[in-house]
Amino acid sequence: MSHEIVTVGGGTGSPVVNEALLRTGRVDNINAIAAVYDSGGATGRRRLDAKGQELAYSDAMRILLSLVSPDQIDKRPSLAIKRLFNHRDESGRVLGHDVFNHFSDKAAGFSEIEEIITDLGLTLKGRVLPSSTQPSNITFITQFGRVFKGEHHIDEERMSEDVVMEMHLDPEVDAYLPAANAIEEAQLIILSCGSLHGSVLANFLPNGMKDALAKSAAPMFLVTNLVSTRNETHGFKPIDFVKLVKEYTGRRPDGLIVPEMTRGKFESEYTEAARLYKLEGAYFLGWEDEELHTVENEGVQIFPHKATSVVEVGNNYQLVRHDPAKLSDTLREILPK
Repeated sequence: MSHEIVTVGGGTGSPVVNEALLRTGRVDNINAIAAVYDSGGATGRRRLDAKGQELAYSDAMRILLSLVSPDQIDKRPSLAIKRLFNHRDESGRVLGHDVFNHFSDKAAGFSEIEEIITDLGLTLKGRVLPSSTQPSNITFITQFGRVFKGEHHIDEERMSEDVVMEMHLDPEVDAYLPAANAIEEAQLIILSCGSLHGSVLANFLPNGMKDALAKSAAPMFLVTNLVSTRNETHGFKPIDFVKLVKEYTGRRPDGLIVPEMTRGKFESEYTEAARLYKLEGAYFLGWEDEELHTVENEGVQIFPHKATSVVEVGNNYQLVRHDPAKLSDTLREILPK
């Protein structure tokens, strides 16, 4: 049965949520609203070269590839990316990285790039919708009154005790109408894990996005992050997530999707991972029952998951990640009947 499902987020959290949704076997189409305000790395350099007139498309690309049909997973998104960047148009011109300039269209969004991916033999279970097709940057104001312009600063300052207190877009931009319409017509809205400010809530800053959400009858759920960020979510309890979501979206979430594992259990079971994150001023965001009951008493449902996984990366470093296969078990509970 097909449902109007909307996910909102950036290039790390939304792909996990999208994959988990598709793994339920009950979702055939996802409207994935993507953050387009990244200003770091290669994307930031390209935007600088374009004098800020280019959208940040890197997250959109990763999100788009997460919508590839699960039965085609053996075709490997990395191969699709390689083929895409070597794609030639009808005149034989290699589009390369510049291909994305053709898909930042104020009317068509990323629809043309979706056509190219399907031409590569991949089936997409949804579409990517930028929250705006007008270039802008996020400005952050911190607890100590510092002002940062550019999404990359939130990552550069992630170990700072100077917590983000406010954000806005400069310049102001309008919502991409299909994205606003998708919100308004949705049956279910999921705010993905990821940078809570830069990747998730920033999508509601364009003019019209909060209005669309106010008109939507869809329940809205937040997948909370597994690890804190010192300048964003340090010391956060579930109720703090609820308050911040309401501040930027205009309504509180109907439910939180949280790890079943508490912080104490994580630190005893994954001592090395906990130690490494502590060096960055971070820790596992898992809560005791009484902290969860606080938001339940406010009418916000709690859906615990068993999707916490610790993966080994280079130089013996460990990362905490959601396991999409296990997350799908919990997401299945919130899908429309």
